[in-house]
Amino acid sequence: MRFNADRRRMLVGAGAMTLGAFPFGAARAQTASGAPYKVGVTYPLSGPQGAWGQLIVPAIEIAVQHANAAGGVNGRPLALVVEDSKGNPEAAVSAMRKVVQVDGVQAILTIFTNVVSAQMPLSQQFKVPLLSPVEAPGLTAKSDHWVFAHSSLLSHNLPLLEERWKNKGVKRLFGFYPNTPIAPYGSGLIKAAAQRLGAAYEEVLFKLGDSDFRSLIIRAKAFNPDAIMIWGHGTPDEGVIMKQARELGVTTQMYNGSATPTVKSYREAAGKAIEGLVYAGFKYDPAAAKRLIDDYRARLGFEPDFAALEVYDMINMVAEGIRANGYDGEGIRKYIAGLKDFRSIGGGLISMDPDGQTLNPVGLYEVRDGEKGVFVEIKP
Repeated sequence: MRFNADRRRMLVGAGAMTLGAFPFGAARAQTASGAPYKVGVTYPLSGPQGAWGQLIVPAIEIAVQHANAAGGVNGRPLALVVEDSKGNPEAAVSAMRKVVQVDGVQAILTIFTNVVSAQMPLSQQFKVPLLSPVEAPGLTAKSDHWVFAHSSLLSHNLPLLEERWKNKGVKRLFGFYPNTPIAPYGSGLIKAAAQRLGAAYEEVLFKLGDSDFRSLIIRAKAFNPDAIMIWGHGTPDEGVIMKQARELGVTTQMYNGSATPTVKSYREAAGKAIEGLVYAGFKYDPAAAKRLIDDYRARLGFEPDFAALEVYDMINMVAEGIRANGYDGEGIRKYIAGLKDFRSIGGGLISMDPDGQTLNPVGLYEVRDGEKGVFVEIKP
């Protein structure tokens, strides 16, 4: 999907769903009208990370359309002010200054750890909350309650995998991680899980962007593991590792510690090798998210991934913050910081921990049809 540059300005939508605090599908009688409540979106629309914006911004737009069709917020519509962060700190800071100082937004949706880190001081200075799906542990704790992450951390997901490994009698566990700063975090958690299981453990680091991982896979094969864990940034590299592992005759069950297998490019990179992959991650109930899924598919031609559900939730959080405390950054921040039992479009309830990280429902899934994107929730 190409993102038209003209759509980077203010967007007001129409659709057919209520906000998070109301029963989904129970539309209201009134029509949203009057001056809109503006929400900033600083996502990459160009550059190496532009594909992410082109996949996720449509879900944000659909959330706004659904909200407005259900009567808006206190009778007024929501509108998006979208600016290209280009996925880098410098452009992200410029984009944030523009949507706050020129457009006057009182809340911003953003993405990527390096971008959030750069925007965080401005969030505190401008008194405008930031919401993002970043999974960097401890990042939001540094923001003095102005930056929030709605995501499912590996530490939240891992217990489901650990229970499954225990039930399956896993005694030899091998891990693949990217050679980036997140590796020690993931490796440390998974190694500790292996120790609790009394399982032998080995791991390798792979280089993002490489196309040939066969030497690393041969090391994994020689270890003769009962389970292979592949965890990182959710890039297609992980899919390539799975594909090449199967080509080399590795039949070991593979696992992932996030919901990145729901991402189309990830599955395409893995091909048929993704069949049977078991992952733990953000809860994705197709029945609960049906209208989002249907509208997203109609627009892009395929179903949304887990990140689309997360940003849909974020729009609902901002809308309910405005409804509760008015169109004011401090009021929205206060509402989100105190979030408790908020219904997710993906199913289940969300609460906010003291550090600004959501505690959200997670599930264990098996990929049954990677090409179509069929993810079946299973028991550990």
